[in-house]
Amino acid sequence: MVDVSIKDRRKYLSEATRIAVVAGEITLKYFLSSPEIEIKDDMTPVTKADRLTERYIRDELLKHFPKHGLVGEEFGTRKSDSPFRWLIDPIDGTKSFIHGVPLYTVLISLLYEEEPILGVIHNPPSGETVSAAIGLGCIHGKAHCKVGDVTELSEARVQVTDYADLVTYRPEFSEQLLRTAKSCRTYGDAYGYLFVASGRADVMIDPIMKPWDIAPLKPIITEAGGVFSDLDGNDEALGTSALAANKDLHKQVLDLVKACDK
Repeated sequence: MVDVSIKDRRKYLSEATRIAVVAGEITLKYFLSSPEIEIKDDMTPVTKADRLTERYIRDELLKHFPKHGLVGEEFGTRKSDSPFRWLIDPIDGTKSFIHGVPLYTVLISLLYEEEPILGVIHNPPSGETVSAAIGLGCIHGKAHCKVGDVTELSEARVQVTDYADLVTYRPEFSEQLLRTAKSCRTYGDAYGYLFVASGRADVMIDPIMKPWDIAPLKPIITEAGGVFSDLDGNDEALGTSALAANKDLHKQVLDLVKACDK
């Protein structure tokens, strides 16, 4: 168990959830409005909404927790000697946001000594939120939620963010996954993990991830009773790939990955 009191974990989670919901309201002011787009150095798109939303989240977090460190996708790192560090993705799924697809999310997570202890995923268009802190369970809306109970990959509803990425990074695995799983959909980005945590999808896979994308996921999935790792099975909360599922399906997906890597 992390060396952070239950009282403090509840406080941090409450504030992070509140901030994510208000941040989502900011994004909705620009959603479906043909936002002006810039291309960053890493060739990913960014909009005014990304920057305004992150600025709000940063300001709120530093107002309430001024000694904490902070990293955001758009404005970088605010260094601190504190063992606490917030990670922010103001709009996870900017491509969806730009094209009017209501699957983007606001992501906030808190690390303690570089281990994620809480995560929030908020989908502004639907108003859905899933959140968790270590030892406190996973909440979807106002109720606790759990991953699904499907035990066979042949009956599983699998999701990936971008199937083209999966083909690029794991070509044989991607082909075998399509043949094995009941369905393979591309709901995408963090919204897919919200579906897994709330039992509406069975597996979520991302072959490539960044720290602010992945940090909220392990607390959410594990507190919902699932298993979270990278695609090689490493227990990496801040890895560069992601796999989320219940215990049975997680093992079956990893077995398929290993068989395809031989």
